[in-house]
Amino acid sequence: MRAKTWVAVMSGWALAASACAGPGNPAPPPGLTYRLPDPPAAAYRMADTVQVGIQAMGQAFSVAGGARSDWRMEFALDAGGVRVTATLLDLDARMSNPLGPDQTVDETEVAGQVVFVLDQRGNPTVVSVPELGSGAAQFFTGSTIANGFFPRLPGRALAPGESWVDTVSYTSDDAGAESTVRTVWTYTAAGDSAVAGSVYQLVRASGQTEQSSGGTIAGTDFTQSVAGAVTGHFLWDGAVGMLHSSEYHSVLSGESVISIAPVPLEVRVRSVVRVERTPTP
Repeated sequence: MRAKTWVAVMSGWALAASACAGPGNPAPPPGLTYRLPDPPAAAYRMADTVQVGIQAMGQAFSVAGGARSDWRMEFALDAGGVRVTATLLDLDARMSNPLGPDQTVDETEVAGQVVFVLDQRGNPTVVSVPELGSGAAQFFTGSTIANGFFPRLPGRALAPGESWVDTVSYTSDDAGAESTVRTVWTYTAAGDSAVAGSVYQLVRASGQTEQSSGGTIAGTDFTQSVAGAVTGHFLWDGAVGMLHSSEYHSVLSGESVISIAPVPLEVRVRSVVRVERTPTP
């Protein structure tokens, strides 16, 4: 799913604009597409919560976790689209464990930046990912940020009620864990939404996801496979060409095999992920 080079795309837009926008004919507003935002930097806060219900041999227990991370995103033109350099500024992550002490993780377990290139529809090409400690890897990886932070777009303007379908599919090998994610999304333009005096384009989303992972974390070998429904929405700031906020909910179920457990574990995972643009530091 590769687009033309960004230079060619920008040149095509310039020619189209010069042909259509003459005196008294202003250029139409940009569609839902990635371009170099103005200004070319932004700050975001990501907040996620997860509740994992586990059943095995007639026993049931739960694991709860959550993370709040602050990111600075810098954007630049690239031959493949828009290059994004994501720098983690702060991380406060916590995980409960009924079989042991609670775990806390901060930004000191993350070394380096996430760098990726988005084409005009948001398909990423990962350039580099940070080194993660085993604790931080339980909450995010560089691949999940590159593939899941920014939504996919149709690459054109949409009228309210119009929909498009897109598939987010990737495999990663970060921090000792291999994972494969495939989500088929249906996006629907839902018109404009006013927030704190500003107007954004609202897009609703729903879909089905399949996720599998395996590897070693904290000395324990594991494999896990879950699937289920995902729903959510995002707000797009068309004036500057940038995501304003997003929120996604998922309810997944499946099986986990852990080397220290005598039988496979039935798991049910409920999660909420929110992203919101904050003042740029």
